Amino acid sequence: MGRMADQSRPVVALALSEEVARCMFRPVDLERLRTVAQVRGPVDPRDRQALRLALSDAVVAISGWGSPRFDEDLLAMAPKLRLLAHSAGTVKPFVSDALFARDIRVSTAASVNAIPVAQFTVAMMVLALKQVPWIAAAFARGDYDEVGRRKAVCRELQDLSVGIIGASRVGRAVIGLLKAHPRLRIRLHDPYVRADDAARLGVERVSLEEACACDIVSLHAPNIPETRHMIDAQRLALMPDHALFINTSRGALVDEQALVAEVKRRPLYVVLDVTDPEPPAADSPLRTAPNILLTPHIAGAMKQARLDMGELAVSETIRFLRGEPLEHEVTQAMLPTQA
Repeated sequence: MGRMADQSRPVVALALSEEVARCMFRPVDLERLRTVAQVRGPVDPRDRQALRLALSDAVVAISGWGSPRFDEDLLAMAPKLRLLAHSAGTVKPFVSDALFARDIRVSTAASVNAIPVAQFTVAMMVLALKQVPWIAAAFARGDYDEVGRRKAVCRELQDLSVGIIGASRVGRAVIGLLKAHPRLRIRLHDPYVRADDAARLGVERVSLEEACACDIVSLHAPNIPETRHMIDAQRLALMPDHALFINTSRGALVDEQALVAEVKRRPLYVVLDVTDPEPPAADSPLRTAPNILLTPHIAGAMKQARLDMGELAVSETIRFLRGEPLEHEVTQAMLPTQA
């Protein structure tokens, strides 16, 4: 009888491509969704006619990587829409003032994406402190003098100060993982974090300059106008010799020209999973400057975590349709301080 009653069930549109859907949703999660709703799609966002049909009486739209922006034109196709459940990270490219003006609620799976980014960040701390990327390259080419020089500056992830810039979902997840490592002094800079919140996190609240003066500096702030080039020449100069700097947030937060100049001037070690632009230009000095390790924006969800993000979007949709509170809602007021 369940399937016979489908026409009386609310419509949920998968406003993402078949290719993205395969990466994001386990069959069992889509089946869970079908027990409470009619599921339309996935639909290729470039096919406006298919998108119009899917959204025409949808109460919920599930979006993801490659989905369209829910602006005035798109919302005209979705007069019954009440929830946008985003199965990826940041919602900023997909929402609009028009969406919030219609009291359409928004949910995000960014909290799931924070886990692999945090894991990557801490793994890079361990590897870079041990000089692994550079020692491995020198060892492979038989440069044992370079191997010896690198081994002389190897360190472990203990008895060091760690500056976390941004108490974002990722920043907080990194702090949580660092608690498993001995004798670290974790210092947090975030202008929106109160002293009592810092105390609950078990960290010291510090200025941006104090965070940049740590042995390890890990950047997790949002990409907003106020944070553009927040890591500039002055703040890079505060990092001690042999400091490690990691950026897994957005490239625009770093003055890359100043970064290249600083690593050419003295021993600093840098891991950049993000650059501005992405990828860096073929002749970018980031590719050849000493002690900079570039990775192609791989810190976030790549496999299992993507399926977990899809599961979260499905669960939020089911909660919404049952009249239960959302657990991962994003309001318009939250957007200015979020990634």
